[in-house]
Amino acid sequence: MSWQSAEYPNWWFAGDKATSVKLETQCSDRVWRLRDGNGAGGCGTGIRACGEPGKDLVAGEGEPATGSTRCMSINPADPDARIAEMDDKLELLVSCTPAVVTEGQGDDAVNLDYLRASSVPYTVYVRKAPRGSMRARLPEFDESVCDAE
Repeated sequence: MSWQSAEYPNWWFAGDKATSVKLETQCSDRVWRLRDGNGAGGCGTGIRACGEPGKDLVAGEGEPATGSTRCMSINPADPDARIAEMDDKLELLVSCTPAVVTEGQGDDAVNLDYLRASSVPYTVYVRKAPRGSMRARLPEFDESVCDAE
């Protein structure tokens, strides 16, 4: 998970700002974008990502997800949650599963899997780093484990 934020002092006229949260998993080409506010889609409130028809299923039900299905949410108990206001710890709730785990065959196969759905949110601890610092670099995925059969 990664995002960028700009935190302004309390006396400044502008409020804190943040990009969408990018969620990537190792060995998968599927990238999720969790957003807040009106531009996040019609699948609820708070910080969320909506399902894509044909790509996602509602976990536990097996029904196809739609654009109004909330597949992922951050701090789901807080409908007013905003990315710019997240603290040192967050909860990530995954409510969907991939409809198809891979597309293509052989060397052309593309993995579309993502985090396992759970009724209990994942707890994620946040590490803040100044922009441009060495600590701000994201860890590299070890792609060699993806090639193992």
